[in-house]
Amino acid sequence: MSRSLAGDLRALAVRIRRVLEGVPGWLAGVLVGVQAAALGLLAVLAPAWAAIAAAPASGGSVAIDWSGAAGVAIKLWLLAHTVPIETDQATFSLVPLGLTFVCAAILAALARRFAAKSWGSWLLAVGSYAGVVAATAAVVWAGSGAHGSLVVRAAVAAVVIAGPSVAWGIWRAHGAEFGWVTSVPPAVRIGVRLGLGSTALLVLTASAVAVVWAFVGSYAMADAASALGPDAVGGLSLAIAQTMYAAVIVVWMLAWLTGLGFSVGETNLYAPSVVATDALPTIPILGALPNAAGGPLVWAPLLVVAVAAFAWATMRTALSHWRSAVGAGLVAVSVVALALWALMALATGSGGPGRLAVVGPDPGAVAVVGAALVAMGFAFAAAALAGVVWARGRYSGTTTP
Repeated sequence: MSRSLAGDLRALAVRIRRVLEGVPGWLAGVLVGVQAAALGLLAVLAPAWAAIAAAPASGGSVAIDWSGAAGVAIKLWLLAHTVPIETDQATFSLVPLGLTFVCAAILAALARRFAAKSWGSWLLAVGSYAGVVAATAAVVWAGSGAHGSLVVRAAVAAVVIAGPSVAWGIWRAHGAEFGWVTSVPPAVRIGVRLGLGSTALLVLTASAVAVVWAFVGSYAMADAASALGPDAVGGLSLAIAQTMYAAVIVVWMLAWLTGLGFSVGETNLYAPSVVATDALPTIPILGALPNAAGGPLVWAPLLVVAVAAFAWATMRTALSHWRSAVGAGLVAVSVVALALWALMALATGSGGPGRLAVVGPDPGAVAVVGAALVAMGFAFAAAALAGVVWARGRYSGTTTP
């Protein structure tokens, strides 16, 4: 009977799964972290090797710089863990959030499949992943002057990524008990839920706005891609690289919605009230940035107010008492401010030399203004709902015989 490579790979995967299912819980936690790091590296190594293999080389496969391509891919993977790429010409510190989310998804999937329901398994999975990331950073940046700080930065970022991802995977597989939540004051519980829900809705709205601007700038993106003239494999690699930064564009659109906007270099500002642009590098994804300002666009921050009002209205039952409503509102605004600051900080950095030395929004300013707009939305919704209740009470009181 004939055998195929796909069949052999499936059989190997089944055997590996059976072996992993039989290992002790502590070892399963270690394997989750190590496997997740290996698969995350493979996700960037494979396209890099494919792109360089497709490039013409006079010496054939012997002349291909496999190690050089691997080095660039590994540095990109470390960049997803906030470790900047330093060269003689510039520093690249803008995090490819798409790759960061891929690493988090891999961790969650492996934890759901193999990790045991115990704090020990969670701790070992997170620790092993952070250990691999830190060890990789130590090897790659061994000659850097900031070697120690880069390793610590990689380890901390890995823990921040792996901690909730592994926990989510374990909870999805084995369930979770949150009995301790009842000891938290109701206003805090409701406020955290309201703040996280409002942030999620704002990100969803920013995603929709990003899609609209991408559609408007589709011709500019196509022209930029054509100017680069990549082949099939190069085009695929370019698409993958830009996809890694699509989430960054969404965060920038969230800053745009607050009215403050964001910068792409010192002379390029994108905001609802003004678009000041200078010459930019030929990067297709930059064509998805806003190319218009003024007019009705200056009212874009009202979308943030409307989203916050909608979030408040969906939780109106839990916010029926004014004291709990005030407390929950303050907690929610604080959560939104913290979330906005974290998102903006991740989407700010250096995108390369020259004009791209400083890109992204101002995290502190966006957090303050965004939280203020959300507070306005909460206040508007609370006042509107209170007015409806008062009107209903007055109407029923005047019409009851």
